[in-house]
Amino acid sequence: ALAFLFNPPVLILDEPTAGLDPVATEVLKEKINLEKSKGKLILVTSHVLSDLDDLVNEVIFMQDGKLIFHKTIDILKQDTGEDKLGKAIASVMTHK
Repeated sequence: ALAFLFNPPVLILDEPTAGLDPVATEVLKEKINLEKSKGKLILVTSHVLSDLDDLVNEVIFMQDGKLIFHKTIDILKQDTGEDKLGKAIASVMTHK
């Protein structure tokens, strides 16, 4: 909630849905999408990839502090043949 309080141009959200129930998760995702529609840069770190499917435009994947890739979600899905972010990331991880 504090991240949204002062209307910053950039939001950095670390595991934003952790501990939220399904209703609160959907409310937060709507809020994130609203802020995104205003042209804000929103950086989200998360292990719950299913929560990101309808939020992200680009994916930066890092492992052990190293950049593995930076792609648009559409290119990532096209490259892996997957339609869900979690499956696309799993595909990348198993074919490194």
